[in-house]
Amino acid sequence: MNTKPRIAIYLMTSFLAAVFVAQTGCDRKETVVEIEGPRGGGVSVEKDVDDGSITVDVER
Repeated sequence: MNTKPRIAIYLMTSFLAAVFVAQTGCDRKETVVEIEGPRGGGVSVEKDVDDGSITVDVER
């Protein structure tokens, strides 16, 4: 049984998976304020750690 092609396929698949994970990254945000209302609504304020932009989400 020839295992060299299998090893090459496994290595290439692992490399492509690592590249995909590195490209997607993650959002680095910190929650500044999170308020939940009595009827299920709320307000959430998040700040992006990288560029300092602020996101406000309002739920009804």
